[in-house]
Amino acid sequence: MRRRFLSVLTAASALAGIVGITEAAHAATVTYTTAYNPPTDGSVPYAGFGYTDIINAPVSIQKFDSSLGTLDSVKIDFIGDIKGDAGFENRSPQASTVTVDLSGDLKLELADGTSVAEFTPRQDYSYDVAKYDDTTDFGGTSGKTVEGLTASQSATKTYTDNTLLQSFTGSGDLDLLFSATAKSTVSGSGNIASYVTTYAKSNVEVTYDYQPRKVPEPSAILGIGVMAGVGLLVQRNRTLSKA
Repeated sequence: MRRRFLSVLTAASALAGIVGITEAAHAATVTYTTAYNPPTDGSVPYAGFGYTDIINAPVSIQKFDSSLGTLDSVKIDFIGDIKGDAGFENRSPQASTVTVDLSGDLKLELADGTSVAEFTPRQDYSYDVAKYDDTTDFGGTSGKTVEGLTASQSATKTYTDNTLLQSFTGSGDLDLLFSATAKSTVSGSGNIASYVTTYAKSNVEVTYDYQPRKVPEPSAILGIGVMAGVGLLVQRNRTLSKA
């Protein structure tokens, strides 16, 4: 009987060692994406874009579900895009090179006003046009109309402060604030008549890095069962000894 008891105890000890190994936690991540949701009244010709200067809108992201584990960090990837349409007319008596500087200030903030990212996507487009053709129509030989010009930029910010992480944890959504201001210009060596319309959009990706809650492995449950069996065996031996 003593030999059987020792065999069971050895098996229980081995399983306890397995349990200790399987309980080691590994970091995990969960990622959510969102984007600026512009008005859909048809006034903007590009999907997902809105007019700059009037964009000051919330961008909602899903909060971290604390039932998954303990949040270690939050990484926010912010991608900003500018798109523009322009027209210009060279009204000088000589040819000119006209440059469209497509740009805008884009900003993403936390709800408390903390800046996540702020940058200015910019792209220059240059065109050679002839002297004034006596017609201001943003076309012909002395003018041009261009559409769909683009500029893009991105930034990443990571947060690990425990107090700040609490604002990302819970149920429902957290609102970030996206704003955009136009800075586009048209310039040339002569007298230039011009216009430029600037649009903007944003995409946001939020990655939560966390430590998952420990969940008992099947081997742990089996180990508990074996240990319980050992206890019963010991109790039975004591009873038989007394008899």
